[in-house]
Amino acid sequence: RKVPNLCKVAPSTQLYHMEDVHRAGGVIAILGELERAGLLHRDAGCVHHSSQGASIDAWDIAVSRKEEVRTRYLAGPGGIPTQEAFSQASRWPDLDLDRVNGCIRNLEHAYSRDGGLAVLYGNLALEGCIVKTAGVDASILKFSGPARIFESQEDAVAGILEDRIQAGDVVLIRYEGPKGGPGMQEMLYPTSYLKSKGLGKSCALITDGRFSGGTSGLSIGHCSPEAAEGGNIGLVEEGDIIEIDIPGRSINIAVSDDMLAARRQAMVRRENAWLPVARERTVSKALQAYAALTTSAAHGAVRDLSQLK
Repeated sequence: RKVPNLCKVAPSTQLYHMEDVHRAGGVIAILGELERAGLLHRDAGCVHHSSQGASIDAWDIAVSRKEEVRTRYLAGPGGIPTQEAFSQASRWPDLDLDRVNGCIRNLEHAYSRDGGLAVLYGNLALEGCIVKTAGVDASILKFSGPARIFESQEDAVAGILEDRIQAGDVVLIRYEGPKGGPGMQEMLYPTSYLKSKGLGKSCALITDGRFSGGTSGLSIGHCSPEAAEGGNIGLVEEGDIIEIDIPGRSINIAVSDDMLAARRQAMVRRENAWLPVARERTVSKALQAYAALTTSAAHGAVRDLSQLK
């Protein structure tokens, strides 16, 4: 919450795309604004200069007057399909130096004072989950609704395309985490189809799978512990009310602790505890080995070799 959101691009906004970031000075310009806000260590190392500070001094268009810098950031989208680098010479007519209303903002005019990501905690995600706040409409920063349970991305897609999801629902996709997937595949299709159905601002999506930077809407991923690891996301039942509070950084199932404990005991007694319903999915031996050794997404989803005897 100390680092503000200084830049937005599609799909978080339709005003700007990656070429607009370049026109405004690129990543170096964003780092420059962070430095002026007192949020960057100038002496930190980087690949292409002796330090971050030296890089900013040389290439931040807000401070540099070198023609080389101006020429670099005036490079525009050519709209010319090619596999040859530097094969077109399109140029923007001018640079975007507007830090008040432009693509890249300064601290005083940030898109939001909070950063573009948030970690939520609660009885649904005891070790946390991640939401890209920069892509969430202000009207749904606080959201509650009934859970619609799916145990694979494919089933969720079918549910959305078959119009089984309505405004106000919380689409919950589980057993897609590091262990349950296995491999924690990206949940891009469900978010895209929710948007195509006009539900992007009226539904939430929660998963123990992952998302990419291209996700928009109230999409909450990396829910940890995952269902296959015994996480509470595996205990959610159809129709349970899910309460999401991004400003308060919380996410909860609106059921009592006693009810969750009873469900956990029932799950443990099941023959196939902490496993998804039957689904068609080819899992290689390599992924099976990964699933047997992987840690929670909250701990990097890396293999824990100490489990090997």
